[in-house]
Amino acid sequence: MNLLRSGVLACALATLSAAAWADTNADMAAIAEQVADRRLVLVGEMHGTREVPRALADLAQQLADAERPLIVGLEIWRKEQARIDRYLDSAGTLEDRSELLTGEFWTRSYQDGRSSEAMVELLDRLRALALKAPLKVLAFDADPVVDSGGAARDQAMAERIAAALDAEPEAHALVLAGNFHTRIQESAPWDPEHRFMGHHLIDYQPYSLEIMGLGGSAWICTGADVDSCKARDMPESSMSPGLTLGDAIGERGHHGIWLLPQVSASPPATAPPTASVP
Repeated sequence: MNLLRSGVLACALATLSAAAWADTNADMAAIAEQVADRRLVLVGEMHGTREVPRALADLAQQLADAERPLIVGLEIWRKEQARIDRYLDSAGTLEDRSELLTGEFWTRSYQDGRSSEAMVELLDRLRALALKAPLKVLAFDADPVVDSGGAARDQAMAERIAAALDAEPEAHALVLAGNFHTRIQESAPWDPEHRFMGHHLIDYQPYSLEIMGLGGSAWICTGADVDSCKARDMPESSMSPGLTLGDAIGERGHHGIWLLPQVSASPPATAPPTASVP
């Protein structure tokens, strides 16, 4: 009887998993159709999940075109660009991955979710995709400096993305960044003078989509202290999962929002050193 119950439970879970996968595929197809005519697509996330980098790789696969170059922008320090380029040109061996992860971005103490295992897996999927279609990865985040303010950083990131698009008039871009940077709205709620990265790029008529988990966990930092960075449960939410795609800017500063029922924390790709690195 226990074996029978176990079999029934396994079948039920498999059915639910298949249904969830089908829903995800349908949502991804709807997103790809919505943004097909846009030159710039901004995807906003809460850092540190497995699901959002995976979704970005799926979307890149949908948007990649043999006739049109695709630039995939990641919120990684631009000093890592050469290592990323070498990895995309490599066979993706363990040695190639180890060389990629020697960069300071990956080994820093302050692991805020952007240098996670899921981000490395995203890079590997983009490496494989680049074998089939013209694709490059752009590390667009400003290199860390002590006096870099939030507004200046948003502007610097936007300028880097704009320069890449201007250098390749035929290219289109898919950009992943924190869900404040990807807002299109004119100002920040806490500062009417602050301009988000997404707003700086308004001349490219971007489509901005936020992806957020309603349950599960994420690897996030809650303060400036290294010890605040860890896997944390997502806060309770009254929102319902699902995909909403619109043409107007919503209350969260994006055109669309994809609410996932569950996400899971992705830990750092490397063990952080004990010494604190700003």
